[in-house]
Order: sequence, then C-alpha cells, then structure tokens
Amino acid sequence: MPFVTNLPKPPTSYAPISVRTLRPDQSIGISLYLRGSEAGSHFLYRDKDIPLNESDLQSLQSRGLTMLYAKSNEVEIYQQYLRGTLDSVLADESVPVVNRFSHLNEVIRNVLADSFRRGDTTEAVTTCREIADKTVDLICRQDAVATELLDVLYHDYHTFTHSANVCYYCALLAKSLGISSHADLQCIAVGGMLHDLGKLEIPETILNKTGALTPAERAIVNEHPRNGLLKLCRRNDLSRGQLMMVYQHHERINDKGYPVGSVGAEIHDWARICAVVDVYEALTSNRPYRRALGRNAAIEIMGRDAGLALDKDLFACWIQAISKN
Repeated sequence: MPFVTNLPKPPTSYAPISVRTLRPDQSIGISLYLRGSEAGSHFLYRDKDIPLNESDLQSLQSRGLTMLYAKSNEVEIYQQYLRGTLDSVLADESVPVVNRFSHLNEVIRNVLADSFRRGDTTEAVTTCREIADKTVDLICRQDAVATELLDVLYHDYHTFTHSANVCYYCALLAKSLGISSHADLQCIAVGGMLHDLGKLEIPETILNKTGALTPAERAIVNEHPRNGLLKLCRRNDLSRGQLMMVYQHHERINDKGYPVGSVGAEIHDWARICAVVDVYEALTSNRPYRRALGRNAAIEIMGRDAGLALDKDLFACWIQAISKN
C-alpha cells in the first residue's frame, strides 16, 4: 500500500491590477481581490462574471485604493484584455489622460518583458519603436500632467520596468528642453527603452544580489553599455544618438564614468539626457540592496553631482519638469 501524506497546498500568489486600467461595465474575465489585513491574505472583491460599474470605481478611488489583485495564473488573461483594448482606450477622449497612460504602461511593461526575455534584438527594436510612438503622443498632450503620469509607474527592479520608466523620463525631459519634433522625441524614447539592453547578458545572480558586488562582478556589470552597443551597432535603423544612449548613459562629464571615461562634449546630448533620468529612476526604485528613495532625497543626492558628473542644466530642467502641476 503506497505511503500517503497530506502535504499542504502551496499558497496562492496574487499579482496587482491597476484600478486605472479598468473600464466601467467591462469584464476582464478574471476575479478581482482586495488585499487583507494580514500579510499575504486576499479576499474576493468581484467575481469574474460581474463587471465593475462607475460607482464601484469611484468608491475605490475615494478609499485611496489604486490596486486590486488577481491570481497570478490568470494575469495573462488581464494582459490580453489590456492589449486588445489599448487602441480604443488611447483614442477615447472621455478617459482621463492619466488612466490612458496607466493602461499603456501596463502593456509596455508586459511586451518589453516578453521581448527582452526572448532575446530577439530585431523584435525588441520593432516593439520599442511601436510603443514609443504611442508614449510620445500621450506625453505631448496639453492636458498631460507630468506629476500625475509619474505617479502611476512601477518601481520594482526589473530591467523591463527600469527601461520603460527611463523611456518616459527621457521623452519628458527632452520635451521640457524644447525638443518638439515628434520624430526626435520618438527616437529618444526608443533609445531610453533600449539603453540597458546589454544587461540581458548579466546573470540574474549578479543583478539581484543583495550585498556588495565583488570587483569581478562589478566589472561584468560595467560591460553592459558595451554589450548593448555590440548588439545594436550593425543595424541601419538606429541613429547615432540612440546608439550613444545605449553606450554612454553611464559616462560622466568629469571622466569618472564608464565604459570609456568620456568627458564633456565627447558625450552625446541624448546620452546626457539618459544619464540624468537613469540615475533618478535608479534612486527612486527598489533595488535588491536597498529600498527606493523619495523624490526629495533623490534630488538631493543628484544635486551633489550636478555640474560634476551630471550636466547641471539638464538636471535643473529635470527638477522643473517633475515639479510641474
């Protein structure tokens, strides 16, 4: 007779669902949950067959609830819903801009994760170009409020999340600098998405290490701008500015950066833009070795390097851009 044990079932895992992406009277095909008071606990908020109505969404907003939750094994259904409704949501003027941006951000994070995971450079470039166009359209709207858009971003330490955020920040800073050409802004946004492509060559054990990196591990990390350039440099559909965003985003005007130690005017203007927002995004996001810093703390730290490592005029413009209401 076989020996049988009553092994406990593994706990159900849940993933966040942005309330801003939910439309009234539209079912996304999965049940939605609220987080309980005890760590890791969730309870049913709405069955999958019953869509939320306008009063439900207003009630959640009035309670300050920005996230509902779905079982992790059903998140792909949510992603299919997001992708299937993206174009109609972006075109719907009755939907607030910040809600449209939240919807777009969810799609971008997912498609970047898929594209980066497959490691197909051509697919990654094509994907980045398509979604950068939609990003620039939203960011350039007169009714787009930068502080509202930035509030809906995720700040986890995934390469695709970081790349998406740097894309938004690059486009926002470029626009604030007076770059008005949609084509140029789209190119800069694509460069922002691709800037860390070389990190796909770094083992997860190094990227997710909670302690200090060894000199050998640091050397591996410092190769990612060069690795990214090598992945892209033979393509004829990327500009020099975009390639320099990949190659020079860790260069510093005082020659203390890497991979070369370029100084001053040797660093491309678009790479300088990327350098400023890359540092800001890194400081304000969770890292394996520390929690995210607040906006003011990040600005204070960056201010010490303004004019030394980072371009002081770009840094001043960035502060102004993220302070506008």
